Amino acid sequence: MPIEKLLENLDIPTIIVFAIVGVSLLTYIVVKISGMVVKKKLVPLAEMLNAEIKSSFLGGTYINIMNYGPEIHLKLTLGGKDNPSFLILELLNPVGFNFRIMKRQALNQILFRWGEEVRFGDASLDEDYILRSDKPDEANSYLMYSRRLDAIKYFFENNFASVEANAKGVYVKKANYTEEDLAPGKVGAYLDNLNSFSRM
Repeated sequence: MPIEKLLENLDIPTIIVFAIVGVSLLTYIVVKISGMVVKKKLVPLAEMLNAEIKSSFLGGTYINIMNYGPEIHLKLTLGGKDNPSFLILELLNPVGFNFRIMKRQALNQILFRWGEEVRFGDASLDEDYILRSDKPDEANSYLMYSRRLDAIKYFFENNFASVEANAKGVYVKKANYTEEDLAPGKVGAYLDNLNSFSRM
């Protein structure tokens, strides 16, 4: 049957179904290819950490690290023309509330209005960073320990964009990571500092 005839016989619902299937298939292919590229970067790191690489459609491809205390996920995202690549480390150890820490910059102070602002009680941190939380008293108590304050300073000194906590745990995110960030010694230092936020 000529393609013109076929198109004439298609009704709107059928076209919509074809479009959804096409977009879903394209998304699956892109995710699959991205996962393969990321996995290639993660394999030597996983071997060094004696850890396992896991993949899921929604969770992406990540290293599942079980030998640094609480479970940690190390993820990489691929950047694009207008999007940076990210290194994300997630400590799966919930703290019982949400918080977010970012650099005290004009744009962040305008856009970053969620929750209540909390003081660290450390002059250098209060001057340079914004801490906001849905439970300010608990956040203040949780972050008062010097090892956690030192870890916050460490991550920002190493150009991480934020330190955050949600229902899953605490995570840190760095844009435009380099090969140096994936070196064994560097990753080990990131994991040690991230573990400072553990409640165990």
